[in-house]
Amino acid sequence: MNENGFLFKRRRGLTLLAALFLSLVILVVDTKSFSINPAQFGYSVLSTFQIGFAGVKNFFRETANSITELKMLKSEYEALREKMEDYQLIQRDLVNLRSENERLRTLLELTEELDYRHIPSRIIAKDPSAYFHSFTINKGSRDGISRDMPVIAYQQGFQGVVGKILETGPFTSRVLPLISANCYVSSRLQNSRFEGLVQGGGGIHHPIIMRYVVKAAREEIQFGDLVETSGLDSIYPPDIFIGRVRSIGSKEWEPDLELSIEPIIDFSRLEYVVVLDIQTPTTGETAK
Repeated sequence: MNENGFLFKRRRGLTLLAALFLSLVILVVDTKSFSINPAQFGYSVLSTFQIGFAGVKNFFRETANSITELKMLKSEYEALREKMEDYQLIQRDLVNLRSENERLRTLLELTEELDYRHIPSRIIAKDPSAYFHSFTINKGSRDGISRDMPVIAYQQGFQGVVGKILETGPFTSRVLPLISANCYVSSRLQNSRFEGLVQGGGGIHHPIIMRYVVKAAREEIQFGDLVETSGLDSIYPPDIFIGRVRSIGSKEWEPDLELSIEPIIDFSRLEYVVVLDIQTPTTGETAK
């Protein structure tokens, strides 16, 4: 067979294969189970876009809802914080009220034990200088207070000397405190009964001094001994505590001892005092 005959047969075979492939494609396309519906194809494409749009829509809606919820949570948090601050203020006021009630109860206990007419008072002003020389109370001449009346207070179970009335007005009075260098109190040692004269040291951080104690008392005086009023002058009644002995000083050429005394009253914490009218015995009623 020559070359031309071979090429002819080859082309005829390829043509036959092409015809068979085309027939097969036509057969597949015409089969119902594999038929392509243009309307259905378009709906499928549209459905895909709809799902995407729905997802985006849900994302933004959920984001907006989350922002709204965050705003609501922030508002609730601020409201709760304000309530917490209010509760803290209430608790602090309650603590202060309890402390105030305790101080007033202590003052009441003191006044119930007194044998003289007495006027409970509150300190409303202090001298702003480092070593204050006086302070002001909220009772005056209209309440029966007059110059040189003794002033006492109650702290840690002790009735202690605070000072005396320096001057009065209708509604307030000034008190000369025990710690002032201008304040003098006739005193004695509670245990040994030796007497002396107490003078203020000039300020809160300075001890008061008990002078004119005879040297013979040295062997009987102990650290921490209580000093009280002797009642030998016309201002302070007897047996009101003044302070405790902290040191004993004397010089060979001096006839007397000099005692350093720590006041029984802590003046830095003093808020309430009682003014005594020792010329008027109590009749069972507290002066107001």
